[in-house]
Amino acid sequence: MSAAILLANKGKLTMIGEGIEYIFKNAHHTNPLCRVTPKELINQEQDFDYDKEKYRELLLEAAETVLGFFEFDRTVYEDAPKRKNRKWWYELRN
Repeated sequence: MSAAILLANKGKLTMIGEGIEYIFKNAHHTNPLCRVTPKELINQEQDFDYDKEKYRELLLEAAETVLGFFEFDRTVYEDAPKRKNRKWWYELRN
C-alpha cells in the first residue's frame, strides 16, 4: 500500500489488484511511507541504499522453509551475519 501511495504522489496511478514492485529501504522505519521505494521511482544512475538486514531476514526465512527438513535453523544465522557457521551443510553432505 505504501508503494502505491508513493506512486500516486508522483502522478502514477495504479489499478486495484495491480502488482507493484518495490524495494525495502528501511523496513523498521516508524513512517510506513519511508519503508519501501517503488522500483519505478529508483533512478538507475544513482546509488540506492536498500535494507540489507530485511533481505537477509527474508532469505533466511526462505532457506528455513526449504531446508528445514535437514534441520536448518535460521536462528543460528540471525545474530551472526558475518559468521561462517555451516555445520548443517556438512552434516547434510555426510
